[in-house]
Amino acid sequence: MSYPKTSDDEKKHLTASAGEEGVLASIEDALWSRRDAMKLYRALFELVPDALVLADSSCRILGINGNAASMFGRTEEELLGTDCRELVSASCAREFDAALRSLGRDAVWNGTLEALGQGESAVPVEIAVHKVSIASDVLFQIVLHDISAHVTLEQDLQRSEAVLEGMNLALRHVIQSVHEERKEMKDELVQQVKEQVLPAIERIAEEDSSDIRQNYKAVIEDQLVEMADTPPDLFDNVLIHLTPRENEICRLIALGRKTREICELLQVSFETMQTHRKNIRKKLGLTGKGISLYVFLQQGQQTSPR
Repeated sequence: MSYPKTSDDEKKHLTASAGEEGVLASIEDALWSRRDAMKLYRALFELVPDALVLADSSCRILGINGNAASMFGRTEEELLGTDCRELVSASCAREFDAALRSLGRDAVWNGTLEALGQGESAVPVEIAVHKVSIASDVLFQIVLHDISAHVTLEQDLQRSEAVLEGMNLALRHVIQSVHEERKEMKDELVQQVKEQVLPAIERIAEEDSSDIRQNYKAVIEDQLVEMADTPPDLFDNVLIHLTPRENEICRLIALGRKTREICELLQVSFETMQTHRKNIRKKLGLTGKGISLYVFLQQGQQTSPR
């Protein structure tokens, strides 16, 4: 059985058809590869844990990921075509613009700026800009990492340090005041001993009568008890204008000593003692008032701070 022969024209037509089908198949494969590449790029774009912005050489936004949309409170459609330099606060705009202009091809710039978050609120961010060369095009990959929590933590730490420093300063003042108060109390106690106890001890050493020495001993014991139980300035406000001898007489009266007993202790006459008492009452403002010196001194002792 013989078959009809194919003419040369038919052969050329068949060859041309096969060539066209091959080109179409190649174009279709290229398109699918591009679509797959774009899907892969988009997937990786969304996987970035920080806000990611892609801009062209004129700083026009070409795309953002979901984290960027959340940070800026705007959708990708709203941001497409806008200037990426408008994503930072006015106070940082000049620095950001200068960084973009001075960045070389395939170079990276890092800094800390304030981005404009939702409602134009300032969001502190660490920003990294990568200038990428793709064929004849130049793109900016901008990554913004929110450091609000870190800044807040630093501010809280600074406030805590300031509070601690204030507490330490107050504590140092308190300790210093305590030391000064102790020193003052010690000095006053030493002065009291010199003015009240030592003279009595000297009289004991000079006295021949054992009864008088015993009385002096009892006075010294009472005075030491008073110094231990009450502040050193117990009688200061009341007796500040009295002479040392008048002050001594007042202390003996406050201890409950009788006039004759005080005369023997101080080795003075009854008349001299009466003169001392009269002068004491006058200096204390008791002249003409129906209150005994003993009662007045006891009342002062009860109202003095303990």
